[in-house]
Amino acid sequence: MRFAILAPTALMLACSSGELREQTPPEVSPGTVTIRLLLPSAQTFCDQTNGCYGWQHIFVGADPATLPQGAMQWWPSYAGSACAPQCANNCVQEYCPVPGIIPCPIQPLGVGEPVTNVETTWNGYYEDWSTCGANVACYNPHYLPRGRYYARMCVTPGTITQTDGSAPPTCVQTGAEECVDVAFDAPGPSLIEVPLPPIEGG
Repeated sequence: MRFAILAPTALMLACSSGELREQTPPEVSPGTVTIRLLLPSAQTFCDQTNGCYGWQHIFVGADPATLPQGAMQWWPSYAGSACAPQCANNCVQEYCPVPGIIPCPIQPLGVGEPVTNVETTWNGYYEDWSTCGANVACYNPHYLPRGRYYARMCVTPGTITQTDGSAPPTCVQTGAEECVDVAFDAPGPSLIEVPLPPIEGG
């Protein structure tokens, strides 16, 4: 795995992770930042999914040491998971229409998907979970404070192949996963573009 640190990691967030937990979280966003990974035009990248899982390529944290070392699989978020009550709302569930859950067509052999756009818009929002009432799961919405944060972006070189029309496309990995770290301030530039260095000799 190859990393390119594009900003000095010595300029750390003024508060440590422990101090952040002790502070009262702010109720407003520190600012919106869009982070985009610029992929080399001479390379192709892809993911191998199973029809249900997707891949998360960008992670943001206050300490780069706590960020995952590579991309991670995640379940798609259904509307039902967003219908828990807020803890501060006396465990009262607001109206939350939940459409029918569409069954997930798992593909035993997997499905290859090209990766051509890697970006996310971050606003510092997060939730912590607790219980209320008769042991009902509830959440507390928060925003992280203004300060310095770190983003890690990871993609895997690969090509999409299709053997015949009856089988789903496949992602054939052609190299080791590539990751780039970048530090940014919130509030800060509204768009941060980070190039993924091309493979030497590629």
